[in-house]
Amino acid sequence: MPELPEAETIAAGLRKCLVGKKINKVVCRTKSLRRPLSQKKLNNDCKNTTITSVTRRGKAIIIELSNEKSIIIQLGMTGSCRLCPTKEKPRKHEHILFNLSGNKSWRYEDPRRFGMVESYSPNNKENLPIFLINVGPEPFSNDFSAKYLFNLTKKRKSKIKEILLNQKIVAGIGNIYASEILFRAKINPSRPANSLSLPDCRKLVKYTVIILQDAINAGGTTISDYKDVNGDEGKFTRELLVYGRAGEQCTKCKTIIVLTTIGGRSTFHCPKCQKLFT
Repeated sequence: MPELPEAETIAAGLRKCLVGKKINKVVCRTKSLRRPLSQKKLNNDCKNTTITSVTRRGKAIIIELSNEKSIIIQLGMTGSCRLCPTKEKPRKHEHILFNLSGNKSWRYEDPRRFGMVESYSPNNKENLPIFLINVGPEPFSNDFSAKYLFNLTKKRKSKIKEILLNQKIVAGIGNIYASEILFRAKINPSRPANSLSLPDCRKLVKYTVIILQDAINAGGTTISDYKDVNGDEGKFTRELLVYGRAGEQCTKCKTIIVLTTIGGRSTFHCPKCQKLFT
């Protein structure tokens, strides 16, 4: 599933081509993605409005409209967006078409239909989309600090990787980047969260920011389906040091990278660089 760097890359691409465009019509070519779709609701909320901004929250992309409504996009496993001429024939899995001013069409494509596209009212706090409820601080914000992480983990017995994946604790980190962050910080992913020291938390915050920013600069990570607005794959795949490298030598110490499962997710680490301290 696309994580923060992929959502940020797509948001940046959409920002360049959508802001200032008027939405003339919304066409839904399926009745549901992860959740049911309503063409009537999308048209009522979006038609004849102007796109004023494109931002990101966690793994979600937020499109703000001139009528104080917004559109949220959660890409799921195979979701993507592109801009093309309105008259171009839709691809098989382009399920939502936003026809725009200037004879342009912004399209949401999702072969497996695990993503989500919804319109909502940001001011209605009781009916926010699920991906905006109880979301933790952004990794690049001052709220995500070593002190915050230390205070939060010192009473938790959960494995530290599970903590990093918890969107209520920190927004946007997924399986790929959690493995990479822990490797760079030299912390075993199975280590109990309450065993972390304040210096450990400083390392985690430091490498969270470094790795996520490097991934954004590289356009994200493509493992299978992810591509940006221009159809390009993410180049951070070339920078992965442990994720997907089970059975290969660690680039730091030549020890074999091992694959385990934590919280139902594939987890990669180097047993020598990331010793388990109890």
